[in-house]
Amino acid sequence: MTNPEIVARPRTHAAVPPRHRGALYVNRAERRIFEGDCEFLRSPHHRAAIGTYLSDLLRPHGLDLKEDLLAAGTGHSYGEMGAALIGSIVGPDEPVDLLVMAFAAPDVRPGRATATYLSHVCPGNPQSFAICDQGVAAAYTGLRLVREYVGSGGCRRALLLIVEQATLHYEAKGPAAVPARHAGVALLCTGQPTPGGAGRLGAVRVHTQVGPEQVPGLLAGLAGAATLVTGTGLDPADVPADARPAPAGQPLTGAWWELAGGQPMVLADYDPTLRYLCTATFGAEP
Repeated sequence: MTNPEIVARPRTHAAVPPRHRGALYVNRAERRIFEGDCEFLRSPHHRAAIGTYLSDLLRPHGLDLKEDLLAAGTGHSYGEMGAALIGSIVGPDEPVDLLVMAFAAPDVRPGRATATYLSHVCPGNPQSFAICDQGVAAAYTGLRLVREYVGSGGCRRALLLIVEQATLHYEAKGPAAVPARHAGVALLCTGQPTPGGAGRLGAVRVHTQVGPEQVPGLLAGLAGAATLVTGTGLDPADVPADARPAPAGQPLTGAWWELAGGQPMVLADYDPTLRYLCTATFGAEP
């Protein structure tokens, strides 16, 4: 059986005007809070299986399963969240060529290849993959990859899903920012602008090995004429006074939640554990 995540599919696309080649535009953005918990964990059989799986993983590290959370079916599945976002941002007659899912908090359904599943439910059955283990940088890395694919000319529509679910069924061994709510942001990207979108993507940077003392200097002068939106990983004392803070409690989706409002802006976030400082500029002139 062919794996839809890695197979290359030749496609026929409309010609891209020369002045837009290599450019990326966020033409639609959707955001959503997911109330309640996922359908998957309503099954006692599934909860028992996940409990066994997690217990086996936790035991060598001396960590305990939070059995009360699991018994209550608390948590959400990125498959269910992603499918809902897909349904809200693309129509059945709008095939997508590439789907990238970015996440940091673990999924509650580890046995499913979620990116492959989302390719199956997305119009166009796109090539798909997931990015994780990069903290807040996951979404920025996803955006850089989307631009490379679209800029190559072999991809017309790309969908970036940024998702975080708010339940960790065990105590983290190290510092970890657990989301306050299940939330997701979807960005539909193309190589040509559309009225009402977030505009052209400018610079996207992931600075590595950045200590807290270096953050203010790297952020100075970032916004210019655009609004600077700062994620929850940044200390308010380190950012310009006129910056707009992202919603509290959403370490991955917070800054991107503001982008879904459609206003040209600069997003910035910091991962103090991995020491990544990430920035992305939207709304640059075509």
